[in-house]
Amino acid sequence: MESKSNVPQGIYAPAACLTDPLTESNCYILTSGCHALLIDPNNAELIMPYLETHALILEYIILTHEHCDHMRGLNDLRTHWHVPVIASQACSDGIQSTKINMTRMMESYLYFKSNGKLQVSYPKFTCAPADIVFSDPTFDFTWQHHQFHCILVPGHTPGSICIIVDNTVLYSGDYFIPGEKVITRLPGGDDEAYQHLGKYILQLLPDPIWTYPGHGLPFTLTQEVKRNYGL
Repeated sequence: MESKSNVPQGIYAPAACLTDPLTESNCYILTSGCHALLIDPNNAELIMPYLETHALILEYIILTHEHCDHMRGLNDLRTHWHVPVIASQACSDGIQSTKINMTRMMESYLYFKSNGKLQVSYPKFTCAPADIVFSDPTFDFTWQHHQFHCILVPGHTPGSICIIVDNTVLYSGDYFIPGEKVITRLPGGDDEAYQHLGKYILQLLPDPIWTYPGHGLPFTLTQEVKRNYGL
């Protein structure tokens, strides 16, 4: 992640962004003193040493959606920390399915995405349901005096959410990935839901707002960026 000096003033920035070298997905670690909250536990082999080195107590995990590249480290982290997981109901359902969580096809997906350069073993797995789930369009909670506003955004997957923290920073999951269009063709994707509801919800997100995507570097979400996505 870029240095803190590049983060706009007044932003509650994550302490770290850990990027999985295989899938290039981002895990964000938010801290308050010795307390930590994770958004998208992509790789336990990266996350656990960071938490231990910085003497952090993991208190919550939030999932932006149900695809495996954003929660491959979840089972190991739960075993070590017994930490509650927050997700939409559809995301909680999806992580229990090798089809919906993409582990059934991840080896082939990585192979074709890399134009045949990447041949890896990606074992299938499932995760237990989330501990705190919601089906309403929004879900709000407070952690260490910070306000979290979770918004259901269908299209990429049924359980996809965006997260606004303290009304100043957005965690967009697999929406607004720099240089990429929104993908609705993967397991759970629904282009009709995206066109008729997802795009409307994304258009209503506040702007300008400092944004941390599920892949790639942070950026400022503006009306111009929204227009580039056809919103």
